[in-house]
Parts: sequence; structure tokens; C-alpha cells
Amino acid sequence: MTKGKPGGNTQMSERCIHDFEPGQCSLCKEPPKGINKIVYVTAGGMSFHNDPKCRTLNSGQDDAESKGLNIHPITPVKWAVANETRRRCRNCCW
Repeated sequence: MTKGKPGGNTQMSERCIHDFEPGQCSLCKEPPKGINKIVYVTAGGMSFHNDPKCRTLNSGQDDAESKGLNIHPITPVKWAVANETRRRCRNCCW
């Protein structure tokens, strides 16, 4: 919170829990239109998904299994965290 001169107007400046101005914190800012605040990922995947039952996500799981690769659990995460290292799913994030 920022205060003005004594006896003057008081200006309120809300900051996020990470002490950034609104819209500046990558962890607190709102996701773009068409993206949920909570998305779904797997440890081996390259995309994030709005829907844990996304056909592209499940197809990737099936493909990995058919190749004898490890199947990783589908995990809910904040969009901002997933967006740092992954791209949006071409099927469920539009």
C-alpha cells in the first residue's frame, strides 16, 4: 500500500502475494481466453490441457504405453506454472 502526503489523498496500490503489481506476476495473472486457471500435465508431456480427459492427452498416454515408455500420472497445475515450459494443447485449449 502506498500513502500520499500527510493530510492528502491516500493511494491504494494492491500487490499480489509475490509483491508484484497487478498483471506483472506470472504466477498470479489471469490466463488468456480459452485457458483454465488449472490445467493438466504429465511429466513426460510437452503440452498442457484444459481437460484431463482430452483425447490428445489420452492419445499421448496410449502412444507412450504402446512404445513401452513410462506412463506418468495426469496432474493438475496452475496455468502460469505449466505455461513456463509447455505449450497449449491444440485440441482442448482454444
